[in-house]
Amino acid sequence: MADLSRLFSVKIGRQATAAQYGVFGVGIILAPAAAFFGLKYSNYDSADISKFTDLYRVYSGANAANDAATDGISGDNLLAVQAYFSQKPAPDTLVVGDLSAVYTKTMIALNGVPVVGAPTATKATIGYIKGNDYRSASFDGTAWKSGGTTVTDIVADSGGQGRFTVDGRIVYLEGAEVVHAESTASAAAVPTAIAAIKNQYNKFFMCMTPTRILSVQKAVADWVEAQPDKMGVFIDDYTVATWATDNITKYLHDKNMDGSFAVSTKRAKNFLDAALAGRCLVMQPGSETWALKTLNAAQADDFTETDYQKIRALNGNTFEDYGSGITVTYPGLTGGGESIEVIRFAYWQADRMQKDLATLFVNRNKIGHDLPGYEVVCAKMESSLQAGKDAGGILQDFTDENGDLVRGFTVTRPTMAQVSATQRINGDITVQFEFYLRYAIKHVDAVGSAMTYGV
Repeated sequence: MADLSRLFSVKIGRQATAAQYGVFGVGIILAPAAAFFGLKYSNYDSADISKFTDLYRVYSGANAANDAATDGISGDNLLAVQAYFSQKPAPDTLVVGDLSAVYTKTMIALNGVPVVGAPTATKATIGYIKGNDYRSASFDGTAWKSGGTTVTDIVADSGGQGRFTVDGRIVYLEGAEVVHAESTASAAAVPTAIAAIKNQYNKFFMCMTPTRILSVQKAVADWVEAQPDKMGVFIDDYTVATWATDNITKYLHDKNMDGSFAVSTKRAKNFLDAALAGRCLVMQPGSETWALKTLNAAQADDFTETDYQKIRALNGNTFEDYGSGITVTYPGLTGGGESIEVIRFAYWQADRMQKDLATLFVNRNKIGHDLPGYEVVCAKMESSLQAGKDAGGILQDFTDENGDLVRGFTVTRPTMAQVSATQRINGDITVQFEFYLRYAIKHVDAVGSAMTYGV
């Protein structure tokens, strides 16, 4: 029997390539002295430097916060992790990035917690990297020693008993915790340090850091603002003496930064940045507002009205108790004054359209530089915008006061006459589109009248 394919051959191809959408629901804690390598007393003094090349850890699942503690994350770093994962619904994933490179001297303080598996005489243990060497030491209550010899990289601090400065990158610490505010940092090192983390792992969106060193916060904000797909949230310490003239909220406001925002607090261990990120990043971009959110593992502040107005004037945010069981964030603004959710949605929508167009072209042999080709491109852009409308970030179509239909988004088809010969030769095309943002109601003025019937 003759092969029928000689007459009729059928081959079925599949779309083999799809561009991966960006990540807009994962936070990263940029943690100086992260110490997330899982060392224990039994093996810390024999560790090999080759084990410490990673600058990040990814935590996910129901036991994520416990996993971070088991790895060795402690102190403020751990409190921030716990605040992030304590929200309801709980976020799925968090990245912890090692920002140790910004510290030239790291302050540590004994915390009185016994070192697991160590003799009672051992008050604390540490593993750190100095240059190209891994070094370890233990504290016996009098001196830090390694192999019976006192080390010179750890020096008692004159500011108080049980406090020491460490010269080196801490990768393991028990019996003590890092004191971020009293460590010595180099703001100039921040961009390089974050870029190194990003180079290893880039699947994160919202940046935060437990440190309240203002110069470091400013440098992180500068880095975030230069990124097309990142945002940042910061804790603003309202108790510092210089707040009136210099603070992170003011910095974001004065520089009109829409990619970052700050939450003010008067409490030293209040990681509202991580709590708010954990609460809101679980929501689909476009579906949410970052105002009026309750937070777990966070303390409300008792700002006076004067305090609040100072913060609000700089587009800052607070977490306060309004009575009647209403303890929420407000007003949900970036440094530039735009709503946080609007900026997040705009980043998401741009990424969605970019990746949809990339997938379209990669899987087509050719899209003609003519009206049918323009229609293919425009239809794909419309599908991307429809996804944004379905998510809640773009207004639904509505009828205006004149009875005319106003569409939530429009994509304008170019005509042949509008496209130049140079564009056709180069394969270029410009397609205009626009959409109406769907903002959230955050404040209601209810104005009514009480009437007497019959009067």
